[in-house]
Amino acid sequence: MKKFNLGLGLVGGSILLLSVIGTGFEIRYWKRIYPGIQVGGADLGGMSFEEAVNQIAVRAETVKELVFKRGVNRWVIPIADIGLVYEPTTSALEAILSGRSGDIGSDLGLKLRAMNKGVRLDPIWNWDSTRLDQMIASMAAQIDVPPMEPEIVMEVNKSEIDVTSGENGYQTNTELLKSKIRTVVRNWGENEIEIPVTEIKPKLTDEQIEAVKSKARSVLGKKIVIEYAEGKQNWEVDDEQMLTWLDLQTGVWNRGKVKDWIRELAQTVNRPAQNSTFRFLGEGKVEEFEPAREGVTVLEENTTEMVMAVLENIAENTEIQVVDLEIRTTEPEIATGDANSLGIKELIGKGESWFTGSITNRIFNLKKAADTLNGILVAPDQVFSFNQAVGEVSANTGYKQAYIIKEGKTILGDGGGVCQVSSTLFRAILAAGLPIEERTAHAYRVSYYEVKYQPGFDATVFQPAPDLKFLNDTGNHILIQTRYDEKTKYLAFELYGTGDGRKVEISKARVWDVVSPPPDLYQDDPTLPVGKVVQTEHSAWGAKVAFDWKVARGEEILQQRTFYSNYRPWQAVYLRGTKTN
Repeated sequence: MKKFNLGLGLVGGSILLLSVIGTGFEIRYWKRIYPGIQVGGADLGGMSFEEAVNQIAVRAETVKELVFKRGVNRWVIPIADIGLVYEPTTSALEAILSGRSGDIGSDLGLKLRAMNKGVRLDPIWNWDSTRLDQMIASMAAQIDVPPMEPEIVMEVNKSEIDVTSGENGYQTNTELLKSKIRTVVRNWGENEIEIPVTEIKPKLTDEQIEAVKSKARSVLGKKIVIEYAEGKQNWEVDDEQMLTWLDLQTGVWNRGKVKDWIRELAQTVNRPAQNSTFRFLGEGKVEEFEPAREGVTVLEENTTEMVMAVLENIAENTEIQVVDLEIRTTEPEIATGDANSLGIKELIGKGESWFTGSITNRIFNLKKAADTLNGILVAPDQVFSFNQAVGEVSANTGYKQAYIIKEGKTILGDGGGVCQVSSTLFRAILAAGLPIEERTAHAYRVSYYEVKYQPGFDATVFQPAPDLKFLNDTGNHILIQTRYDEKTKYLAFELYGTGDGRKVEISKARVWDVVSPPPDLYQDDPTLPVGKVVQTEHSAWGAKVAFDWKVARGEEILQQRTFYSNYRPWQAVYLRGTKTN
């Protein structure tokens, strides 16, 4: 019996096949597409380049429109509407170059695959992506049904909670639809496309609703207070805010929402460390000064965990839960005391006031006087005089006219607004516990001076008297620093020096013998046109006011006195224009 070696047979067959391909096969398909090469399902084997171009063009002509379906809706879109254009020439060129790359092994493999199973190439085309997106968006607008999210509804009196279940919705799956369109375009086949949609399922089951209700009821009437700097600053989280952190799908507290809220809070607290700057100008004044401030960074993760822990146990907790804001501090490289040799180390007193509603000239004068005082150094044992430090207040020194009270009348005078500066400094002196050598209250209550302050905390000045004076008895220099913000209409005086342990106690103001204001007063003003009326003063009730001030260091009483103010009742004053052309 004759034996047949299978291995030798396969080798021989391959050699024979290669021989065939290498001679007659290549001659037969010279400048023609190899057999089995297809474009978009159309067999182009044996065709010349020109024949392939014509065949592809004919097939491309069969695709004139795309048909989209969803339920009972049907859209017929001409391919021109999305700028779809086939490229027969480029497609035919790719077909005829298949198997002719110049890589003998790769080309042989492609030819064998084409002859055995066929090689399918996609037709080459272009479309206008913008127009395609617009077409899809237009159809989606008619298909999509927005979901109705579940909601927690709290009764007006916050006594009960209800939860709506919500409704599911549908949204066109744009990316999957584009993939389906590409398939149709590639295949020149069935041109009907079912539009795919994704169901959005926010609707809650009855069990979910009950779970959410139970969790929501646990926060009714509860409050979380986040404290910072030993209670000097805090943020309250009420039950309504807590309910926004509840994930309605799972009925659990959403840590991500809590963290986002903490992150926003952190932005109001975080600050970099600030080195102290101090530049001495000479002649008793500092040109530049910034106190050192430690940097503060909220530890968001730690604070979030603490709030989450409170939420998890909110049902068993009392009405108010306090959480200390977790922070990390960073020390400045240059401390205030290291930046100078004058003993200016820390803030020892601060006074504030607001000037909302002031006319432009009054604001100008206020700022000018405050700028003059900014950076002044008060030496140890020196008596500071406001009038001496500010100097002449007149048009000659650049002050503008604003309304002042003189001899019981409202008139235009140089430097209106300077008294707000002296009143603000008076408050800083009180806070610092420095001996006050001279202070005079205003003749009547001024609304500017009672914004966020009690009555009686004011000091009037006029050249050459009355004056505002204080003694520096700290044993070190004191730096006067002003802060001014026209946007918020805010003025502050900060006194920097060396604290010596003195503590200040200021009582609540006592008010008695209150007298109603007189009838409104109208005064003729030749600088205003006829018919124009300007209110320069608001009515003020007369009263007697007093507050107690005590300064102690340990058991030693340094200062103890009562400041009295006797305010006359004041009428509203209107200026009535008399000027004619």
